Amino acid sequence: MKDKSTHFILDGEKIIISPDLYPIVNFLQEIEKEVETFLGFEKKLGLIRKQCLEILKLVEVLSVKLKENSIDFSLMLSENPSTLADKLKITRSIRSEMIVLFANLETLFCLNIAYENKTSDKKEIIKLAMNENSIKSFLKRFCLNKSNEWSKKNPERLKHITIDDLRKLRNSLTHFFSVDKGLGVSYAIFDAKSRKLERITNFKAKFISPEDLHEIIKSAAKLIIKKWNEDCRESLAKNSDEFKTRILCVKDIIEKHGAVIIKTNQLYI
Repeated sequence: MKDKSTHFILDGEKIIISPDLYPIVNFLQEIEKEVETFLGFEKKLGLIRKQCLEILKLVEVLSVKLKENSIDFSLMLSENPSTLADKLKITRSIRSEMIVLFANLETLFCLNIAYENKTSDKKEIIKLAMNENSIKSFLKRFCLNKSNEWSKKNPERLKHITIDDLRKLRNSLTHFFSVDKGLGVSYAIFDAKSRKLERITNFKAKFISPEDLHEIIKSAAKLIIKKWNEDCRESLAKNSDEFKTRILCVKDIIEKHGAVIIKTNQLYI
């Protein structure tokens, strides 16, 4: 362990990281890229659909011009181009989005367990992750608190969304692909109506969108990184190996069990 460099320092907006800790950052960045892609899928399809409709309009105009100028032109297509745009219509997978986001949160939770308990033993981490008090403590410390950026923007909602609400929603979605009583799920596009309904019912009905949860998780990750930064600085000041021991456990669990992204140019088959 002595030969490992484990600097993890926040310098304003930049993070100074020792090469030995790159696997941690790469792992978290790859997860975030996948989540961003999944959440942005519907929007991208919408833009493609818009472009298809514009191209179809152009084809219609060109067809008229060909006819007006008596230009003979024929092209056999497998089906009418007008059906193309309709094929790009999808039902947004809002429950699946929430499950993916909760899986993202679970990853942060397990890495934090490895860090706090100085362990990279998978069975031990799973055991601690099943502990209700551990879950509640993590949510309180990093998610539903006044330090979380989402919470700062939504202080009124923070008063009414409890740790139990978030935990029960996660359990209901991941175990039954459904939503139980308590915290509901809604599209961000209906935020104004959701807030109005919450006020009318005195928060007996309350909602969270995938965009809300994503922001909560991103801020939770920032709070974890800030904690690592503070611990690293403190260990350096005290000439202690405390931070090194903890962060190497995080690295170890990622290297042992984290998904490895293989690029196409790395496949020699």
